[in-house]
Amino acid sequence: MMAPRTETYVAPTVGTTYSNYRRDTGSYGASTVHLPGKYLGEQVWRGQRYRAFETPELTLLGSAGGNLDFVAQVRGDTPILTWEPPITWQYPLEVGKTFTRKYSMTIHAAKRTLAVEDKVTIEAYEDTTVPAGTFKAWRVRTVDNFGNDNLAWYAPALGLFIKQNLRRTASNPAGPGTREIELTSYTPGK
Repeated sequence: MMAPRTETYVAPTVGTTYSNYRRDTGSYGASTVHLPGKYLGEQVWRGQRYRAFETPELTLLGSAGGNLDFVAQVRGDTPILTWEPPITWQYPLEVGKTFTRKYSMTIHAAKRTLAVEDKVTIEAYEDTTVPAGTFKAWRVRTVDNFGNDNLAWYAPALGLFIKQNLRRTASNPAGPGTREIELTSYTPGK
């Protein structure tokens, strides 16, 4: 049997809707919220085309090419966070693959730019159960120089993250905290 491998990112169908349950503790705050989302397809921002994932809080923009390279979080045309170069995964995805990334993250409200270095490890390809169902997903760990230790489960068949456990350790400048996110519903676009 061949080892699992994902060659490139495949976006959801335009109009795909989904909902996530999010629970925050510690430095993330103390809240639980259900966040509906929609994949809008390609949108223009600052004269370039990007894939757009919209929630009531923000729109996440990713490159329109074969990978999903995260470029910005925006509210309308106003940037919240931007990454330079864009944050990307190195394809193909395979269990055991590890790579490092260096990029600048700009927090626009604070007019602050941070140098980020992280290590990404593809830990497993596994059945992952969330309220929306059970999906084959890549379990990906990202550890960075700011004391974040994050796990994300990405389901290539959906083109979405279906689960995330984000953890700020005690060494994080904001202090320790957790953010847990799970996909609760998913309806493909037509």
